[in-house]
Amino acid sequence: MRHLLAAFVAAIVVFFWGFLAYAAIGIWEFAYPTTKSDAAILETLDAALPDDGAYFLPSMPETYMTETTDPEVVAANKSFEDRMAKGPIALVLFRKGGIAPMAPSELIRGFVIEFVAALLLTCVLSSARGSAGRRVFLGFTISLFTALATWGVAGNFFHLPLAYMYSNMADAVIAWTLASVVIALMLPRRAEV
Repeated sequence: MRHLLAAFVAAIVVFFWGFLAYAAIGIWEFAYPTTKSDAAILETLDAALPDDGAYFLPSMPETYMTETTDPEVVAANKSFEDRMAKGPIALVLFRKGGIAPMAPSELIRGFVIEFVAALLLTCVLSSARGSAGRRVFLGFTISLFTALATWGVAGNFFHLPLAYMYSNMADAVIAWTLASVVIALMLPRRAEV
């Protein structure tokens, strides 16, 4: 029961950290620039993209990185390389249908995801022997690993803007380190062997 309570309180902390960071004080606003032509961009994307999805532009030809002497394939591959080198490039996360901003269902799903993640973190931290500080350090290390393994790798291969990548990494590390503090303080200490 203590594990569930620790995970629940940690999920509340993570949830409110997100509200504080993004909505209340906007500390990551620098990572999300806006445009004055979003209506025109969205209209173009809606006409050009067939379905929901993640589109990397320019699109890689299906034949890219295959050995061939076919002049059309060689030309298509060269065109792709030239467009990549020249730019612009884009990763478009696209959804054809609209959504209600900050709908209650979105907030509920977000909290459930954070609760399940906090429960998993609680299970890991409860196995650590020693002080609360050791558990917090372990939680910090896990959050740092996760941020690097997800946002760092994605940032590298998808050429994400550095401000966007670093703010998401920092947000994850801060949120889950705070959760680790809560969990470490709420769980009973396990003696070192």
